[in-house]
Order: sequence, then structure tokens, then C-alpha cells
Amino acid sequence: MNKREQGAVFENYAAEFLKSKGYILLAQNYFSKYGEIDLIMKKENRIIFVEVKQRTTDIFGSGEYAIDFKKKRRMYFTAQKFLLEKRYFDYEIRFDAVIFNGRGKTPSRWIRNIIWGDEIGF
Repeated sequence: MNKREQGAVFENYAAEFLKSKGYILLAQNYFSKYGEIDLIMKKENRIIFVEVKQRTTDIFGSGEYAIDFKKKRRMYFTAQKFLLEKRYFDYEIRFDAVIFNGRGKTPSRWIRNIIWGDEIGF
């Protein structure tokens, strides 16, 4: 299995995990000229933009350490494009990360609010 296929498998695991928590999947692998967002979920009046990371080993750090400043900015601008395109004007938004360490189907961490406005220059 190549990296793209492996990524898709863990994105599906993350989507199922979030669905089990009451979230609805709006989009998977949403692309714009700014970047890509793995999952876009909705629950009540909130839209959640989710980055999924999987590591078989933590020798180079857990998956959340791969979500750097540039990735966060790309996620933010891609999210803005999605919100405008789909006309989601009156929703709260949040950026989360779902981290898999190892090969299991259950995430090792679900990190809410990985982006704060002042952190990326807003």
C-alpha cells in the first residue's frame, strides 16, 4: 500500500470515529489552490476542519508535530474557500487533528482547536 492509499485508510478511520461522536461528513480531501483539508465535518452549528496524521513510529515525533505554521495557514485559507463556496455563513468553525500512532483503527489523540487566529497572523 502506498502513502496515499494508507492516508485514505486512516482518513476513513478518522471519519468513522467522528461520525460515532455525532458528526456528519461534509467533504473528504477537499482541495483548493491554497491546499487540502482531509475531512470537513459538521455537528449542530459548527463546521470542523480536520487534519489526519498517522505515524507507525514516534521516532520523529507524533503526528501533531507535522502540522506546522505553513500547514495551519493553508488549512485556514482552504477552509475560508470552502465556507464561501458552500455558503456556510452562520456557522462556528474549529480546526482539529486526529492522530494515529501505530496501525490501529482507533485514534491515539483527537486534538481540538489546533489553530488560533493570532497563531497564524489573524
